[in-house]
Amino acid sequence: MLLLVAAGACGVSPEPVPAVARQAVIGGVFEPDSPAVGAILPVAPTCGEPAEVSPVTCTGTLVAPRVVLTAAHCVENADAPQVLSVVFAPEPARALPSERVRAVEGRLHPAWRAGENDLGVLILAEDAPAAPVLLDGSELPTDFVGQTTRVVGFGIDDQGRTGSRRSGTVRVTAVEAGTFSIEAAPGMSCGGDSGGPSFLEVDGAERIVGITSFGDLACTRGTNTRVDVHAAFLQAILDEVAQAPPTRPPLDLTVDACSALCQGHADCPLGMACVTRPEGGKSCAVAGLEAGRFGAVCTGPDGDQLCVKAGEACRLWMPCAEEDGGGCAAARGRGGAAWTFTALLVLVACLCRGRSRGPR
Repeated sequence: MLLLVAAGACGVSPEPVPAVARQAVIGGVFEPDSPAVGAILPVAPTCGEPAEVSPVTCTGTLVAPRVVLTAAHCVENADAPQVLSVVFAPEPARALPSERVRAVEGRLHPAWRAGENDLGVLILAEDAPAAPVLLDGSELPTDFVGQTTRVVGFGIDDQGRTGSRRSGTVRVTAVEAGTFSIEAAPGMSCGGDSGGPSFLEVDGAERIVGITSFGDLACTRGTNTRVDVHAAFLQAILDEVAQAPPTRPPLDLTVDACSALCQGHADCPLGMACVTRPEGGKSCAVAGLEAGRFGAVCTGPDGDQLCVKAGEACRLWMPCAEEDGGGCAAARGRGGAAWTFTALLVLVACLCRGRSRGPR
């Protein structure tokens, strides 16, 4: 599942791009403010992998206490939100536990495909520790072309540093039915900034008008998804979540997850996902891992079993069914929990490089 997260964040470029990459909100500055803009990152399921080392995959903006607006390609797989958190801090590596909020669900624009309708949301398990940005469905001003907007994101900066909120100014060069184009002026969104906001100042106040979607690797031009043309889609989600926020059953370590079947992720506790078992049917598993059950408390190196996060404790993860002849079950004991997550992230990076050079 962790592979699906990164594959979704990579996306597919809708146009040819140069061969040389330069990533960042380039020409920008560190942004300690803009508290509603958060970093989207995966959560390691295994003990020994602290949240502080997780890589930022995308950026999002809080538009309701439990709704984060981002790009569709950041959450394009329905399973991805089960392993994602949103961190509302200028530097995710230094964030407090209260500033990290797990996602429980994701929604994509129904007409999303590469380069079009690149809009989605993450629904959080609890209210975020920040005030949301109010969505304004007003149409773009008629003189929008030529104006400047402020882009915000957590992408890599000019010095190759990553994991801090940055902002920069860009200029609007063209407006299409569902998107608008931007160029550096002198800032520019780039890799890691996908899903981040583009703010326009209107009558002395900023409103979010676009979502970072894709652009060239030189980070000199890009394309934003317009927010105004998708106002009805977004408002329907806001109304739904406000009326009935998603809930999850409490974690009960005494329940045999291999015996308790599920129909969907909502049937599983937070941090777990409804996964298909090798022999058929579905059961709840620690998100990102194969179907299994919690074992004894971890007391040392996990050896042939993974040591996973189970609430405030660490427990062994026991697969429901042993498989012969290799595969995931045979590989899980080679190197322990830390190796497992590190290997997944390496594979994720390979997928990103192989699939696309365009989306942010």
